Amino acid sequence: MTVPTTHTSAGSMQTMLVHPFGNENVRQTLTSLSEHRQLSAFVTSIGWTDSEALSWLPPARSLVKRRLFPMIEDRQLHVTPASELVRNLLLRTRPAALRRLGSASGPLSAHWVAWQVENKAIKSLGRLNQPTAIYGYSTFASRVFKVARERGMETVLEVPHVHWAATRRWAQQLESLAPEWAITARQDLTRSKVHAMEDLELALATRLISPSAQVTESLRAAGVDSQIAEIPYGCPDVQPGQAPLTWDGAGPLKVLFVGRIVGMKGIADVVSTAKALSSAVHVTAIGQLPGETFPALEDMLGTVDYRGTMPRSQILLEMRKHHVLLLPSLVEGRSLAALEGLSQGLPAIVTLGSGVDDLVAQGAGAIVDRFAPEQIVAELQHFLDDPGLVEQRSAKALEIARASGWGPFREGIAQFLQEIGSGVRGQ
Repeated sequence: MTVPTTHTSAGSMQTMLVHPFGNENVRQTLTSLSEHRQLSAFVTSIGWTDSEALSWLPPARSLVKRRLFPMIEDRQLHVTPASELVRNLLLRTRPAALRRLGSASGPLSAHWVAWQVENKAIKSLGRLNQPTAIYGYSTFASRVFKVARERGMETVLEVPHVHWAATRRWAQQLESLAPEWAITARQDLTRSKVHAMEDLELALATRLISPSAQVTESLRAAGVDSQIAEIPYGCPDVQPGQAPLTWDGAGPLKVLFVGRIVGMKGIADVVSTAKALSSAVHVTAIGQLPGETFPALEDMLGTVDYRGTMPRSQILLEMRKHHVLLLPSLVEGRSLAALEGLSQGLPAIVTLGSGVDDLVAQGAGAIVDRFAPEQIVAELQHFLDDPGLVEQRSAKALEIARASGWGPFREGIAQFLQEIGSGVRGQ
């Protein structure tokens, strides 16, 4: 494919942002684009700009809250909800056969939803005042990027996770060291259409944005030589007057895991830790179940207090009811759950794979090796031996969160796009 040279002029940068769901980093980018008048449109699956949407239907309030985008105008929001509604219904069913349809490897997965969203974005391009840039996310933007490049537009790719080649190396370690959970990493173990899609996006992107050194290093190791702007994700705002968490040593130490219930998130180590410390700790897990049932999953459900999925606002409340956050991820970009935990004053035990070790290492918790439940047990034992450590590390977590908010990310995105529009950053 011959791609024409991209031309932009100062002050002309108008951006269409495309994402099928809209997690916190997407929200922060939308806020930045809106504040700096750089947003042409946001194309997604389900969304509202008005908190009163569907107020007449109480069961839908939770969904509206999760997909509420009050930072943008209604005219800027373009949705195509049918596929995402189907996927959500499937993922909330208990029969594994139905849940599997909407799982990562199922035919009605997140990528099926993303396909519909990209269709919407491509059609919207012809109806909007021509935007000068498309802002997309890994594995969700290859087709709209191709159309955009044919039109001479800038294509900005945010890469929230490490390159698939690095992920595959850790998936192979999982297969070797925790084979009972390898079934949840099948899509990472062999090269797939999704990996080809990721490679195509990297080739089509005129600019790359990375949230952590870990992501940048994985891209360079994979031979990506494009310009990469490293703009770290931030912590949510700390509420005024928020006091550190405390624990008097009475009752079990409350340990929280937040994330998908899959091997790549280190769930095997969470289960091992819960068994090793038994009645001394109470381990709670919040997150989406895999699309299939297997012995290790059944064992996990019988070992920890599994709470299902929750809206982000409820997760933040749950964080304040616990004493330690445990995230032994094998590899991810920059864990939003860990950043949220710091903002709630929750001490953390994380791996280098979490992508937030730089913050936790400042005194908010401990860094452990991957596949090392004995190290996790030792770190939790420190809290059991000295309950005052919860308050000490909680105070440090709040201090770090206050100094590491989302403000620099929003300003970094705005400046990045302004420089592109002014022609400061070369191809």
